[in-house]
Amino acid sequence: MNPSPLPLQRIPGFESTTYAYLHGRLVWAGEPAGTKHPRNVRRPWQAPRLACDARRLAVGARCCLRRVEALPAKGLVLWLTGQPLPFPLDPARARFDAIRDALERNDLFAFAASALKVLGLGHGLTPSGDDFVGGIFFALAHAPREAWAADLPAVRADVRCAARNSTNVISAALLDDLIDGASFACLHDLLAALNDNDLPAMAHAIEGLLRIGASSGADMLAGLLLALLTTPE
Repeated sequence: MNPSPLPLQRIPGFESTTYAYLHGRLVWAGEPAGTKHPRNVRRPWQAPRLACDARRLAVGARCCLRRVEALPAKGLVLWLTGQPLPFPLDPARARFDAIRDALERNDLFAFAASALKVLGLGHGLTPSGDDFVGGIFFALAHAPREAWAADLPAVRADVRCAARNSTNVISAALLDDLIDGASFACLHDLLAALNDNDLPAMAHAIEGLLRIGASSGADMLAGLLLALLTTPE
């Protein structure tokens, strides 16, 4: 006997996507069923626990950036490597520069203000600005900044709240996961490879990330690397 079908509900305005609601929760319900993400309702997946060291991640991120610079770039990896951005991202280059400046100065409130200005920016189901900010928060979840510990929860809450109005419901949900330090398996795999400075694993994870969406994986990668490269010593 076949199992009963899941009581999936279409998301108004996004009926043709591979996402749906299940008992009020947004889930991945499409193909391939093997997609490793916490929201995969057909084949649930959770990232294994990983004990990270911020300094080792920073070293790994520098190595990763060199590898990324040798690959054909897209999305915000173009910005990270100093290349021109496509419209509508290029006119907003100063907004991304402001995020980098805030991270370099370790200024949480400047970072928060700048991050809010890129939410919803870009094309696609998950706009580049959302994926980029999510990549940064993913890094912060696994490599916390000591000086931000007291105030970061409030900033996370502000970004979650702003995303409900600044972007679409699917992108807001996936950003929510990134803020919690959860995402596609290849992003977790890259984090582990950076922590271990495992070059073959790093290359494999980068390849997987760059296959996600038109530029979503590249945008998350840019955010992750930026956050780790600017980690205070």
